[in-house]
Amino acid sequence: MRASTLQLLQYLSAMALVVLLGFHIIERVPGLSPLTPESYEESLSYEVVRRAYKEYWWVLALLLAAALFHGLNGLRGILLEWRPAAHRVINLVFVAAFIALLAYGLRTIALHLAG
Repeated sequence: MRASTLQLLQYLSAMALVVLLGFHIIERVPGLSPLTPESYEESLSYEVVRRAYKEYWWVLALLLAAALFHGLNGLRGILLEWRPAAHRVINLVFVAAFIALLAYGLRTIALHLAG
């Protein structure tokens, strides 16, 4: 993939993180979210968090993918500046790390949905 395409994806993932993190935080603010009860403390209760997981699991999945891509791509860029000759190894390691961490995170979300 071209460097300009990866940089564009880096910017898009940053914008996605702002939107998704905003939604994730607003979900806990009393009065703004339909899931949130009277207080912040009640919003962290097991029942409310479980209901939020069931209704907004896709937000967590998108947040996971955007955060993983953004963080790993940023680290990849730093390592490429430090050791440009190892670009193939660095790219391969980061693709493998993204796939493995995304699979583990999605598995965790799926286990919470099922259990």
